[in-house]
Amino acid sequence: MNLFLLLQIITKLFVYSYSGLILIYLILRLILWDKFWLIALIGNFIPLIFFPILILPLPAFLIIKKRWFLIVSSIACLLLIGWLHTQYFSPQTISAANTQPLKIFSLNNSWHKTETETLVEIIKREKPDIVFLQEITRNHITKSFPKLKAEYPYQTSDDIKGYRAAILSRYPIEFQENLHLASHSEVQQRALIKIKQQLIVVYNIQTISPWIRLRKILPFLTIPVYEFDERSLEIQDLIERLKKESLPVIVAGDFNMSEQSQDYYYLTQVLNDSFRVSGMGFGLTWPAGWRLDFLIPNSTWKLDYPLFRIDYIWYSNHWVSMSAEVLPTTGSDHLPLVAELVLSK
Repeated sequence: MNLFLLLQIITKLFVYSYSGLILIYLILRLILWDKFWLIALIGNFIPLIFFPILILPLPAFLIIKKRWFLIVSSIACLLLIGWLHTQYFSPQTISAANTQPLKIFSLNNSWHKTETETLVEIIKREKPDIVFLQEITRNHITKSFPKLKAEYPYQTSDDIKGYRAAILSRYPIEFQENLHLASHSEVQQRALIKIKQQLIVVYNIQTISPWIRLRKILPFLTIPVYEFDERSLEIQDLIERLKKESLPVIVAGDFNMSEQSQDYYYLTQVLNDSFRVSGMGFGLTWPAGWRLDFLIPNSTWKLDYPLFRIDYIWYSNHWVSMSAEVLPTTGSDHLPLVAELVLSK
């Protein structure tokens, strides 16, 4: 067997297998979506798993040399390029002349990974009007917040051990309450903030993270499965609360879901995703700076580029989004977000 023939066999095996698996995934997603845990898990890796489609016409032309496959792969490539452009690289341009936008900042500090001084520096540099923080520590409350008191005189934290969240605001916080979505232990915040003469509602959210857990599916067979039911219950509880709000709403935080999830779709029925409206690119926020020694022993490598988008700034139809951006790392394994919103009605 010559080298070219071996290469042709290997290429055909890879290309046909990949194409078949993608086709099966798309069909099952259309039918089941998140009702099947494996489809939900794979969805977290979109659009990354689609990127090989961009090069399929090359082996189809050079190695496989099947006319039908060249045509099909070329069409798939063009469709993917069009979808990527529309979905990720076509932010809406919104003009709001003579209107001062409200700048929102959101960050999951990942507990001690964000140093107290780093938190102060990035907030002072970005100059947001309202700050949403998740996974803060006692050090952040006692060391960072006092240094921000002049710019953000209105500060509220849940102050519940192990579940710390905080909202900092330039504008008066008229009311604040802690929430336990779906009656879970995770703590979220809801507050009323008065901007000039306008009351707005804000939610500071962190949902329970999905996990890979062992599940016995037969008396003799236990397999790892992707479980996200607790998060879904929290999202549904949040949606029911949002439906009752009549004031302008802003919701920000760590949602532990990708934008391909069914939970994301449900949220888009009541809120707008600021980054998807006015941001450019994929908006990936997690995991940033993960050490890879848990995969490769004694390795000093780090995952410098996040793989998933799980942090969001949402808004109700009372607002329009002028801009949205993912910021550089603060040391946390989540990247911070900012968005500029303008009241439209």
